[in-house]
Amino acid sequence: MRICYLGRRSARSNPEPEGTDDVLELLWDNWNDYGYETSFTITCRIGGQLVELGIIRLLIANHYKARLELDRLRESGWDGTFPAPGIDYISVPSEITFYQQLKVHLDGQTTIQIAHALRDASVLVRDLDPVALYLVETEGFKQSLQRERGNVAAYLDGWKVLDNQVIAVQNFEFRFQDVFRATSTLALNFASDSLLPHEINVLIGPNGTGKSRVLHQMVETWIAPQDGELGFAEPPNVSQLVVVSYSPFEHFPVDMEGVIVQDKGAYRYFGFRGRSDEYTDGALERPILLSHDYPKINAAQSLISCLADDQRYKAITDWAKKISTMERVLLTAFEFDFAAVEIEPNARVESLYSNFDEVSEPTDLNFDGHRYIPIASHTMNHAVVSHLLNACIAKSGLIFFKNSKPIELSSGQRLFAYIVVNLLGVIRRNSLVLIDEPELFLHPTLEIQFIKMLKQILASFNSKALLASHSEVIVREVPADCVHVFARTENGLAITHPPFQTFGGDIQRISSYVFGDNSVSKPYEKWLEQKFEEFGSAEALIEAMDDNLNEELLVQIKAMEGNGRW
Repeated sequence: MRICYLGRRSARSNPEPEGTDDVLELLWDNWNDYGYETSFTITCRIGGQLVELGIIRLLIANHYKARLELDRLRESGWDGTFPAPGIDYISVPSEITFYQQLKVHLDGQTTIQIAHALRDASVLVRDLDPVALYLVETEGFKQSLQRERGNVAAYLDGWKVLDNQVIAVQNFEFRFQDVFRATSTLALNFASDSLLPHEINVLIGPNGTGKSRVLHQMVETWIAPQDGELGFAEPPNVSQLVVVSYSPFEHFPVDMEGVIVQDKGAYRYFGFRGRSDEYTDGALERPILLSHDYPKINAAQSLISCLADDQRYKAITDWAKKISTMERVLLTAFEFDFAAVEIEPNARVESLYSNFDEVSEPTDLNFDGHRYIPIASHTMNHAVVSHLLNACIAKSGLIFFKNSKPIELSSGQRLFAYIVVNLLGVIRRNSLVLIDEPELFLHPTLEIQFIKMLKQILASFNSKALLASHSEVIVREVPADCVHVFARTENGLAITHPPFQTFGGDIQRISSYVFGDNSVSKPYEKWLEQKFEEFGSAEALIEAMDDNLNEELLVQIKAMEGNGRW
């Protein structure tokens, strides 16, 4: 397979490779990172099929603009085929899926040869290549080849793809300013030899201890890294940060508008806030609004994104298909046949599919004056994503059908479905999902299903989650070393792990440790004390309560006989 640079430029619609042979061609782009221009969009054909690989960044020693040096080489007689002669250079792809896709379409050995031809930094640094070891310490590498989060993850873990090793988010530390304005450190435990699941870490504690504060600071550091003592102790091998927060009072950034990066998807937010489609008079940025429409819009668009990712990555053998994952996960919460989006009344159904005649029914549903298109397993390989996006009425959200009719969901079920679809729509390998107080919108049964759902999605994409919560139900689903209890003390903020195993543990014991329930008088206890004094004895009170007693109350009333308390 030929790897080459022919001096052609990347455009909005990138040109296909010339000829008919297998080729991976670098197209130049003038994207500027602090004076460095290292970005090259890839156009690739393998076995007659176009393969979407994204962007690769290539740094040449002592040169700010890589394409100018490659152009000079071509003018000197180089035919454009890599490895490039007479220069020192390294590269890093924008996504870790770059080499995963090449391995699927080619083979492991050929993919390794491509990595060496492009002088992949992840591979060469591990091989102790002296040129690579020098270049990764330069300003150009840090300012350009490691500016985007996907590049960081690809550099940290790219060699594992070629070495057939499992890629997963590792443990890392985050330093933050706590509620006492002191610096505290949170050590997250995602990698463990324990048999117990470590996909999720939980921050829990009374109000005012700063749990959500940590999530906000983590987002701020992720979007705009700062030098200093705060932030990640070392760059985590995370490709993307996803925030889910449906509290009307939170203020997470809704996007990366105003941040100069190519990969705007490195941070995604889902909640009740979003950016307006229009600018207000004199404003430099579109205003951020609060609306119940945003969860619906996000979910409809995310479902189509699931479809797009399944089409793009379907050749990867261990790719966890997003549409079928969505269907499997949501069926644990409610019954349905398929999910759908509403389309414009004048949309031509045939134009929404690449080969309409091969699509099994149903393809187009009319109900109560509205038209819907299924986004489901049976349409996955045939739908045209760009046409669907243009035809979709996103404000209608998701519609679930059973027996060819829309079904009504409770508000909790609907929000649960939106979260599932939104997460699946954006999640990448090695994502970190931050969720702020999920119990605000879920009843206890859905809380358990939520954690089950989250574990399934995280496991499918080698990703992890950090939750800020008050829910003992959630804590019971994770091991003690993944539970971080926040408490205000005379000496400042204390972060501890429960001294007992929380996974499958007793909820009352968890609550007593986290919130100090044993030392807090509960309203029903006061009521019992008053009634005990009124009736004069445990026997009289028990007789008066008749069949309204449970075993716990019976024990407590009898215990009051001796000392007035239990």
